[in-house]
Amino acid sequence: MHSDSVFRVWVDADSCPAVIRKIIVKNSILKSVPVVFVANRDIPSGVDSGSGNSLFKMVVVEKENGASDDYIFSNAQKGDVAVTRDLPLAKRLLEKEVVVMNDRGTLFTERILCGMLEERALHMQMMSLGLGKEDKSKSFGRREIDSFAECFSGEFARRGL
Repeated sequence: MHSDSVFRVWVDADSCPAVIRKIIVKNSILKSVPVVFVANRDIPSGVDSGSGNSLFKMVVVEKENGASDDYIFSNAQKGDVAVTRDLPLAKRLLEKEVVVMNDRGTLFTERILCGMLEERALHMQMMSLGLGKEDKSKSFGRREIDSFAECFSGEFARRGL
C-alpha cells in the first residue's frame, strides 16, 4: 500500500474514451484520489492544466509496444484501481491485487478475465483461419458509460469514500 494509505487510480489512457476520462476526473476530484494517466502520447485528461491540481499526472512513455502497460504494472500497488481494456495487463494487475475495471463497467475477477481471454483467443484463431469477421457488436454508448460510472463510483463507496 502507499505510505499515505490512499490508493491511486491508474488509467491506460491510450484507448480510454474522453467521456470516461471525465468521469474519472470528476469522481477523483470529489474524493481527493490521485490519478495517473499513462499513454505513449499526451492525452487530454479533462483537467485544466493551469489549475495546479496535483491530484492528476500525465505520464508519457516511449512509443514501444507495451510501454504503457509495463509502466502501470511497475508502479501500481496492491489496493490501487486500474482502468484498462487490455486483458493481459488486467491479468497481470489482478495478480498484484490491483482492482481492475474496463471502460465499459466490467470489474475484472480471475473468472471473468479467464473467460474473456479464452473468447478473445478463439476469436483470433477463427479470424486467422478466415472463419470469422471483425466483431463490431461491442458498441460504446450511454449504457456502457453509465455502467462504468456506477462501477467506478461503487469502488470509491466500497472503500468508504
